[in-house]
Amino acid sequence: MKVKQRVVTSASDTILITFKGVGAHGSMPDKSIDPIIEGAHFVDDVQTVISRQKDPQKFGVVTVGSFHAGTVANIISDHADLQLTLRSYDPDVRKVLNDGVVTTANAVAMMAHAPAPDIKHPFAADPVLNDSALAADNAAILKTALGDANVDLVPETKPGWTASEDYSELVNAGMPHSVYFSIGGYAPETIAKYKAEGKPLPVNHSPFFAPVPEPTIRTGVETLTLAVLSVAGAK
Repeated sequence: MKVKQRVVTSASDTILITFKGVGAHGSMPDKSIDPIIEGAHFVDDVQTVISRQKDPQKFGVVTVGSFHAGTVANIISDHADLQLTLRSYDPDVRKVLNDGVVTTANAVAMMAHAPAPDIKHPFAADPVLNDSALAADNAAILKTALGDANVDLVPETKPGWTASEDYSELVNAGMPHSVYFSIGGYAPETIAKYKAEGKPLPVNHSPFFAPVPEPTIRTGVETLTLAVLSVAGAK
């Protein structure tokens, strides 16, 4: 189990981009404005926001997770739909990523003599920030209950996890003194098996992610119960 002080997870920004073009037959590309070419340029060029605009010592990721365009081999589509996720810790880096995506998308369309793309920002979540003192108190109690070797207090100086959590909405709504935990879910023999085979342990969103339910859920319930009791006892 990990208990992190201060920054726990990254900010998350979802961006949807539709590149607009002019459809035509595949044998007549000069009669088209090809949105697939626009999208392909964008996927490549947007990574320079990471490599050339972002501070290299600060975390930031731009991932194009979905690219859909066209229906058959011999037709140039009139649009291409891309879905992106952006991750960052620092608000200044977050702005660089978001601005960079918009600038790159518009520049790509301009170079193709295409209409401006549709850019939507349907979801965003701030980083999860733990109360450092409360995290340390909870870690000490959990170490006593679950064993020192089973609980790791990760200090503020260490980076958070690169995944994101909308638990930050609860913190922002008026719960600044809170702690978000991370518990393990794999059996030790499963971890050993993947390590022996030289393979990475499957993480969430992998089709092979398969935590062991009973001990994982039990540990989670024990952790939450102890945390609540410790706060109630302190009052």
